[in-house]
Amino acid sequence: MPKLSIVIPTLNEEKTIGKVIDAIPWDILRKIGYETEVLAVDGGSYDRTVEIALKKSARVLTVRKRGYGLAYLVGFKFAKGDIIVTLDADMTYPQTKFLSYY
Repeated sequence: MPKLSIVIPTLNEEKTIGKVIDAIPWDILRKIGYETEVLAVDGGSYDRTVEIALKKSARVLTVRKRGYGLAYLVGFKFAKGDIIVTLDADMTYPQTKFLSYY
C-alpha cells in the first residue's frame, strides 16, 4: 500500500489546526489505497496547537527556529510517504480540493 505524508507547518494555529486535519478526506484516501500520516511541524507555538494536533493523531515535530520554509524542509526530511502533500494550518488553501476529482 502506498503511503501519503501530509506536512503542515504550524505556529499558534489552535483555532484551525483541528479543522484542517478533520477536513482531510481520510475515507477517500483509504478507499483509493493510501496509508496516510500527518506531520505538524511546529515553530514554537505557545497556544494549544500542539495539543490539538496530537489529539487528531498528527505526529508533531518541533523546530527551534521559526520559518515556513524551514518547517517544510524538516517535514520533508521526516516524512515516510511515497507522496508528500503540503497544507496550510490556517486554512488559506482548502485541502478538500486536492482530492475533489475522486
